[in-house]
Parts: sequence; structure tokens; C-alpha cells
Amino acid sequence: MDIRWIHPTPDGSLPDRAGEQKVWLTGGEHTFRPRLGVYASLEANPNRPFGEQTKMFEDLTEIGYHRGVDVVVLCPGYRSSGQAWRFFRASKRWTLQRVPMPDVVLRRSGTFRAPIEVVNADLKYFERQHRLHSLPRSCSNKWTFYQDMTGDPALRSYFPKTTVASSGREILQFLKGHPDIYVKPLNGAQGVSIYRIVQSGNRITVSRERRLAPRATERKSHLFNAETRIEDREFVNSGDFLQDWQHTKLRRVLVQETVKLPRTRDGRPFDFRWLIQYVKQVKVVARVARVGGPHSITTNIHTGGQAMPAEQVLESAGWERVSETIGKLDSAALAVADRLRLKHGPFAEVGIDLALYPNGDVAVFEANPTPGRRMLRSLPGNVRALSLRFLIEYAIRATGLSDGSEH
Repeated sequence: MDIRWIHPTPDGSLPDRAGEQKVWLTGGEHTFRPRLGVYASLEANPNRPFGEQTKMFEDLTEIGYHRGVDVVVLCPGYRSSGQAWRFFRASKRWTLQRVPMPDVVLRRSGTFRAPIEVVNADLKYFERQHRLHSLPRSCSNKWTFYQDMTGDPALRSYFPKTTVASSGREILQFLKGHPDIYVKPLNGAQGVSIYRIVQSGNRITVSRERRLAPRATERKSHLFNAETRIEDREFVNSGDFLQDWQHTKLRRVLVQETVKLPRTRDGRPFDFRWLIQYVKQVKVVARVARVGGPHSITTNIHTGGQAMPAEQVLESAGWERVSETIGKLDSAALAVADRLRLKHGPFAEVGIDLALYPNGDVAVFEANPTPGRRMLRSLPGNVRALSLRFLIEYAIRATGLSDGSEH
């Protein structure tokens, strides 16, 4: 193998030459330069080729450059094309190049514009090469996640009463024993198509939040407008409900007993997103409270929720024993992450959605294998940048290399 020194170009990239092994110099020693690939959907906007994640990938490239890690973006079709996107720091432009298989690949999109067959072929290819370090897409399936987690008796108490339904009649059957429920798409995200259904006597009320601005706007521009309006529909008999439910076109859904969320002093409900990352060991990197509007159906940031530091929200809500409560939330999130790691092997990060019952017990809702960074901007201490640095450090350690500066 022809090993020689390859120096960064003025814009910070490294040239790729067939048959050469990249090396970089640290403390006078020859060290292989790791390459991190993030696998993401390619969007139609050339100025934001990866939608709202574009800026995140640019920042990740910058951090990687200073840590000696080559960061590239892989898009559906990489297996056949061998091409990936590289960000040139000087010109601030993305360029498509032939790029050898990265040492570590992190899936960063939950949904893709490309045919699912192409996406699955790429992901299986990465898996066969033992390069994929993200949780599988199946973890985004709420019912699969629920079954996997409640299979562990130690985790079962964290989960609300839950079932899966394939028809309106099955939803009504669950509603008989639990008159206040949430209905969610199995693979839904960002608060899309979530319904709250409440039965009082013979009256059934179905509520949902509808976004005022099209979601596609976020992929095509820098505009982010998560304002929603609440839509309520009431039915006095089950037949009318069943007929109306058919119009949702939801065929298989998660049905879950409602967890009555705690509220701030001004009446806004809140729950939590914990960001768990692995470097040397598992770590709670971010603790975010998602605060909804007074009459919100969801607290999701993409449906108008506000991200705030979890401890601050608990204190402002007058919650007793805040430190103890944070510790309980930590324990639940870490236990879920450990269960996922035991089942699926090493992965770089996961987002865990949690809540608190009125008595202080912890509820777990779901896991997000591709946690976003938008809500981290609300936290003190530049947690967003820290979380990106941990991805770079994960790539360094996963390749068996170290530049001696991990934290």
C-alpha cells in the first residue's frame, strides 16, 4: 500500500487518490485519518441541499476538520455511484465527488425523497461493511419500540397503557377502558397526524393540530413557521365517528392512554427530550423541556412547542425536588438507551421522549434514532456544538483511533 503524507488543501478538504491511505500527523506519530459519513436525504434546494440539516452538516465539517476527521454527506444511491457531498470551507459550497466508503456512517434522515428500495439497499450495504452506527429505522416504529422496551420487566413501568389498532372499531374498543387517549401513526414524526380522542358519556371529541404553513417550506427555505390551529370534531354516536375516521386514511396506528402532562404556572403543558450520546461511555448530553401552548395537542417543536432547559421549566412550574426528578429522568433515559444498545449494538446517539405523571413517576413515549438539533439552541453552554463534537469523537473512537483530546 502506498502510504504518503497528504496535506489539507487551503479550503480544508483532503484529496482522494486511488490506492492511497490517508494519514495525518498528531504528536509526531502517523495516524490514519478517520472519515465520517452522514447519510441524509437530498432535497431540491441547491442552497440547502439537505434541508434544515444543511447548517448542521457544515458545522460538523468544521469541527471534523479541526479534529482530523473527514466529514462527507452520503445520499441515497451511494452504493451504486460511490459519490458523496463534501463541503468546501473556503468557498462555502457543496460539491459532489467520488468518495471511498467512510469508516463510520450515521443515518441522519428519518424519511427520504428517494425510493425506499434505494435507501434500504444503501443501509444494508453499510451494515454488511460494519460501518453503520445508527439505530435501525425500525426503532422509529412506535409499536416496535414499545414491544422491545416492555419486553424488559425493569422498563415496563415507564410505559403508558398502549396497543396497536388497524381500524376505528379497535380504537373505540380501547377507548372503552381508557376514555382519554392519543392516536399516532406508527412511523410518524414532528407531531404529524396525532389525534387526541376523549369520550364523555356518549360524546366523542377528536382533536388535532394543523400546521398553518406547509411543512415542505422548511425543506426549501430558511423559513420555520410552526404555528398551528386546533381542530375539534364532536360525535354523539360511534357510527359517525367510524365514518369520519376513515377520512384520516390511517390504517395502522398506535393507541395510547393519555399521560396528563404537568403544566407551567401559566397553564402550558410540557414534556421532555433527552439526548443520549456515546463516546467513551453513555452520556446525557442535553435535557430539553418542550413546552406547548395552553390548549396544544402536542409539545413538538414542529407544531409550535417551545424548547427550554428542563431544570428551568421544572423550577418555574414550582416542581418539588427538581434535582431528584432530573435524576429519575436520567435513569429512565439511560435504561432505555442501554436496552437499545443491547438489542442493536453500538450506536452514536438517540433522542428519548419522556414525561412526568402528577405523582412524579416517569413515562417514556418513544425513541428518535435521528435526533434533531434545533431545540438544542435554546440551552445554555452551546450544547448544540458539544453534541456535534461528540459525533466526531465517536467516529474517532469507533475507528480505534484517538488524538488524545476526548472529553
